[in-house]
Amino acid sequence: MPGGVNTYRSRRKPAISPREMNALLDYHNRVRSQVFPPAANMEYMLWDEGLAKSADSWASRCVWDHGPTQAMKYVGQNLSVTSGRYQSITDLVRSWNDERHHFSYPNGCSGSVCSHYTQMVWASTNRVGCAVRKCSNMDVFGSTWREATLLVCNYLIKGNWVGEAPYKTGKPCSLCPSSYRGSCWRNQCTLNKKPRRL
Repeated sequence: MPGGVNTYRSRRKPAISPREMNALLDYHNRVRSQVFPPAANMEYMLWDEGLAKSADSWASRCVWDHGPTQAMKYVGQNLSVTSGRYQSITDLVRSWNDERHHFSYPNGCSGSVCSHYTQMVWASTNRVGCAVRKCSNMDVFGSTWREATLLVCNYLIKGNWVGEAPYKTGKPCSLCPSSYRGSCWRNQCTLNKKPRRL
């Protein structure tokens, strides 16, 4: 981030618009800054064009499944699908945050799925890249959706490690990695006092 924009660049056109990038990135960081109990080691998340490119490559297949398999060893991934229109790109990720109601720190999920939420708030996951695709015929849980919108978000560092809590509790930024040199913004470890937008 020093002297630059919060993004990792590649030589490729973005998989989604800058407005959608900012909306998704802002939403992720807002969710991360508001975890309860508070996180002591939550890192500020940045946009990564390489992750967005790989998300776009996978989304272009219009498959309702995680992948590609080889990448899943190293990359976290959340998927969302909707049919018809949506108001904002963040409408596609709200359900991930809603999973917090099924999350009990530090024990994990209680009942329903909450792994989308825990990936979003995994403290050391500090990069995200997403892509959205329109799919004309997509198999979703055994039904064919004629007009589907698929969102794929890829994350580094991969979260959801078995037996680990997504973050350490405590005073915000009190346990930041030393590479952040004590900088904190909106309850997150950051290299700048106020990170710049894309």
